[in-house]
Amino acid sequence: MNRPKEFLAWAVAIFGPIALNRRERLLRFAEEALELIHAEGMSLDELDRITYRIWKRPPGETLKEIGQAQACLETFAENIGESADKLAQAEFERVQTIPREEWARRHAAKVAVGIAQ
Repeated sequence: MNRPKEFLAWAVAIFGPIALNRRERLLRFAEEALELIHAEGMSLDELDRITYRIWKRPPGETLKEIGQAQACLETFAENIGESADKLAQAEFERVQTIPREEWARRHAAKVAVGIAQ
């Protein structure tokens, strides 16, 4: 099984071609990363300091940054005694149980506030 490819195929089946849009994928990643940060109780002030530091520097290389993001997420999961791979598989199974209509509603709500295309 190649879960990333299967996840993308599922997203295309649910959301249509927008799921293949690079900017849309980046918006969804940012949303989930921020939800994790929020869930762990990081303050907005801390997040602002990180953001400011990053935007003061030149942009990184996309492929390198993907690897670093994945490595950090896996390391964080291990740090709290979990497997990022197992958690991703559980999420893949969970999202497939949500009706298409619910996904359409959620996506429309994000479009309405400008955080989805």
